[in-house]
Amino acid sequence: MTDELALARKGERILERRRDSLVFVLLDLLDRWTELRRETDEAFRDAAELHVWGAEREGEIALRALSEARSSHTELIVSETKLVGLTVPFFLSTSARRSLDGRGYGVLGTSALDDELVGSYESVVEDVVRLAEMRAVLLRLLAEVRRLRLRVNYLTQRLIPELEVKKRYIRRYLDEREQEEHFRQFRTKQRNERRDAERRRAERQENERRRAERQEDGSAETRRTDDSDRD
Repeated sequence: MTDELALARKGERILERRRDSLVFVLLDLLDRWTELRRETDEAFRDAAELHVWGAEREGEIALRALSEARSSHTELIVSETKLVGLTVPFFLSTSARRSLDGRGYGVLGTSALDDELVGSYESVVEDVVRLAEMRAVLLRLLAEVRRLRLRVNYLTQRLIPELEVKKRYIRRYLDEREQEEHFRQFRTKQRNERRDAERRRAERQENERRRAERQEDGSAETRRTDDSDRD
């Protein structure tokens, strides 16, 4: 029971350190995600303003044609990596940014505003991919922190108290058994001492009886000898 209690307390300390380290990483990543979210919101607002401006100048149909002119799109591969010993998602993606030749439309018939609008949306797409990756990592860290918190709470509030109660019960039981054993040995010692005292008393009485018999026998022999001398 002592070994089990020591093991439970050791596991509690290890889980608490693990939980605290993950919380530190989680808070740091949350700050970075919040900052990136703010930057992405600003970039999206800038792109939306450019979109409105471009729609007013060139029309929505022309802008839609720009978006459909691209022949390739950003590819996303979800993999896994290790972060402080924890398996977390890892996003691999091709760059959303393209050169003028890779955007699918020619220089003629477009303006600098079109290039700036496309570039702003490409930047937003890359930021969104990073946000999605960081959010997935945050969710994984949060789930692990919750799991560790439940395990620590189980050890702290249930398992360790139960083991301590069992340990106290066993200790009390062993103490009672030890007291009973001491009392039993004391009683046994008393019985043995009484038995020895009775045996010694019986031996002493037997010796006294034999001594008395020898004395009587000696007295009777003396009387017989005296009687013979008188005759």
